[in-house]
Amino acid sequence: MKPNWVLSIVLVLTTALICETTGFAGTWRDDFEDRVTKEWKIYNLDRQVENWWVNKGEAVGRIFKRGFISLWLTGELDWENYSVSCRAKLVKERNDPARVGLTLHDRGDEQSRYLFFINFFFGTVSITKAGPNVWSTRDFPFISDIDTWYQLRATVREGQLEFQVNDQVFLAEDPQPLKPGQAGLVVGNAEGRFDDVAVTGVNIRSGGPGRQRAVDTRGTLTTTWGLLKRDK
Repeated sequence: MKPNWVLSIVLVLTTALICETTGFAGTWRDDFEDRVTKEWKIYNLDRQVENWWVNKGEAVGRIFKRGFISLWLTGELDWENYSVSCRAKLVKERNDPARVGLTLHDRGDEQSRYLFFINFFFGTVSITKAGPNVWSTRDFPFISDIDTWYQLRATVREGQLEFQVNDQVFLAEDPQPLKPGQAGLVVGNAEGRFDDVAVTGVNIRSGGPGRQRAVDTRGTLTTTWGLLKRDK
């Protein structure tokens, strides 16, 4: 048996390494079990075509208007270099393209955000940079099914963009990163359901109404690279 002082040193070093790896990141969570939505806001609400609500412990977003998306935002405009994870599925579609996904670094009326989508009609996933006078998208093959839960995780970090769908990871680079901004859920031409939202980053304050969930580490990750270029 090792002396107690050796075990103490090992414990201290292990704790230090964990702290260094996580960068003292905080996590904000919402699992929608309390049905309270005061920390969320629909961007550019048009009550004629879009709506968000909570049903059976899940967030539901709906919009059926060709060429439009609906965003449900939370957080602060100074959030930057963070990750958003959740479970998501498409339950209804009316017009193509039907899609569900996430938005990060979202600045609302400034029309500046990163979008991470599953595109059910086209059989792809996409990473999009949307800014003033720019819309740059990188698409990757991905076959998806309606009424099937997918585990999503999108990350923005110093111009490096990552979108993980179940056990597949899709990567892109932005040489001119967008400013910080809020996080959110997105639907387009569809009704989608979302659950177990978690936002993690070094300037994210831990909290929110959600409970901490166990991390599923099963599966082997498959990584695909892409490049976002700024439109002139």
